[in-house]
Amino acid sequence: MDITKTRIQGNALVVTIPKSLGVEPGTEYRFSKESDGSLKLTPTKKVPETMAELFKGWHGKYEIPTDLQDWDSNDPAGQDLW
Repeated sequence: MDITKTRIQGNALVVTIPKSLGVEPGTEYRFSKESDGSLKLTPTKKVPETMAELFKGWHGKYEIPTDLQDWDSNDPAGQDLW
């Protein structure tokens, strides 16, 4: 078991995750503090950024409809989640 120490970075308290744990940079976590004082990090489900990511692992027939073929090249507008 590795030991790490908290440090201040700006207005946040930071805990370093050892590289040996194999966590990818940019991985997003939901954070909670347990009643015993332990800290729990739970990975959030990654939101796909492209149609290819959305259908990754899909083994059925997949063909992008003509009206959605330029979807990946458009920027979100307004309150769009993607």
